[in-house]
Amino acid sequence: MVSRRGPRLHVVLLAGGSGTRFWPLSRSRKPKQFLALAGREPLLLATWRRVRRLAPADRIWVVAPEGLKRDVRRVLPDLKRGRLIVEPSPRDTAPAVALACLAVARVDPQAIVGIFPTDHVIPDRRKFVDAVRVAAAAAAGGRGGLVCLGIKPSHPATGFGYLRCRARPLATRTVAVERFVEKPDVATAKRYLRSGKYLWNGGMFIWSVRRFSEELDRTAPRILRSVRAHLEGDSRAWGRATRLSVDYAVMENARGVQVVLLDAGWNDVGSWDAAAALREASGSAAGAILIDSPGSVIFGEERTVAVVDVPGVAVIDTPDALLVVSREGSEKVRRVVDELKRRGRKDLL
Repeated sequence: MVSRRGPRLHVVLLAGGSGTRFWPLSRSRKPKQFLALAGREPLLLATWRRVRRLAPADRIWVVAPEGLKRDVRRVLPDLKRGRLIVEPSPRDTAPAVALACLAVARVDPQAIVGIFPTDHVIPDRRKFVDAVRVAAAAAAGGRGGLVCLGIKPSHPATGFGYLRCRARPLATRTVAVERFVEKPDVATAKRYLRSGKYLWNGGMFIWSVRRFSEELDRTAPRILRSVRAHLEGDSRAWGRATRLSVDYAVMENARGVQVVLLDAGWNDVGSWDAAAALREASGSAAGAILIDSPGSVIFGEERTVAVVDVPGVAVIDTPDALLVVSREGSEKVRRVVDELKRRGRKDLL
């Protein structure tokens, strides 16, 4: 049930992606959010169910590239007409988020908007909803703020950007973000954890559409002009929008950025190793046989796959390709995709 308390919140789900990290299960026409990596339903559908606790269906929007719009509607049959925002071509998250915010503003100029990726896993839905509501109240109060959800670090990760907070972050209120920090080395990450003032940047944001447009106009005006012109019918305008993430284009240069701590079991499922950890918790594929192979996981439903005396690997079996990768080397899967491109194997991309 959607609560009627607090500001009027719209939800924007980002459903783009290239599908390179999870080859061969993921392809260019089937990026990560369409995979069931953490259960039996696609991550996109799991995200939809999570945000339905925040807003009714008519206030949930999805941004997706032209080539994925049919798949989005197939996975999300309850997505309302007019709530699918199509990107003419991928230009990173800043133009996509600007497109969504301007579209929402046409319907509700005073809207508060939550921006969420659709390829993350957040097991504790209650804590997620509570954190978003705190952030939405901050975004609606006074002049309004640009608010992040910051993830409580569980280990000294080197694959995430961090948020340095002015004070120790809490789940019950916002604290100021002093700066965005790039991915650190291990020693630096350990120092961040000891300080207690750093959070992982989970790429989830809440703000008023008015305030976001003001900051975008100040920090990346070319993007705002191009997206506005696109919405007004200029067929060439989208291609003039600068390719930038919303972090680089706005958040790292914005004034008054705040953060709410999210401690809800968040996982960005960034590699086959991360997906394997989730699969270990729920069990391998139905036809999998694992003998004396600790830490190995099998993905595949078409045929029986057996692994004997091979520890620490992920095996991904699909009808036209088979991948065997050590879990510690799963970040290298992108190199397989690069090699397929070099060989001209579009049938496998």
